[in-house]
Amino acid sequence: MEKKLIKIHRVTKVVKGGRIFSYTATSIVGNRKKNIGLGRGKSREVLESIKKSYLKAKKNILKLNFSKNIIPYFLFAKHCATKVFLYPANDIIGLIASKYVKQVLNIIGVFSVFSKIHGSTNAINVVICTIKALSLIKK
Repeated sequence: MEKKLIKIHRVTKVVKGGRIFSYTATSIVGNRKKNIGLGRGKSREVLESIKKSYLKAKKNILKLNFSKNIIPYFLFAKHCATKVFLYPANDIIGLIASKYVKQVLNIIGVFSVFSKIHGSTNAINVVICTIKALSLIKK
C-alpha cells in the first residue's frame, strides 16, 4: 500500500491558562490498482495524528470499478461547496488537474484525466469530492 499525506492542520483552543495546540492530519492510502482509502486523525502531536490518519485510511478502503487506467466517461460530484468535474483524456494529454486531484488519481493508478474544480478549493473537500466522483463509475 502506498501512503500520501494530504494536509496537516494546526488547531488552537484558547483556555484561561493559554493556548492548547492540536493537529489534524488527512491522508490517503492506495495500491495503484483502483483501491483508495481516506483517513483523518487528530492528536496533540503531529506524528500521532499522521499515524492515526493512516490507520483510519487503511480501514476505509474503497474498491473502484473501472477496467483500464482511464475513466470511461465524464464524472461530476459535489461535496459541500466544492464541485469536481473529471473528463476522460488521451494518454498523450496526461493528468491536467489540481494538486489534490492529482494525488488521488496517482494513488489509484489513473494517468490521463482533465479536471476542473468549481467553488471551494479546500483540500479535504476536493479529495472527498474526487473520491465520490470516481465511485460513481459503473462497470
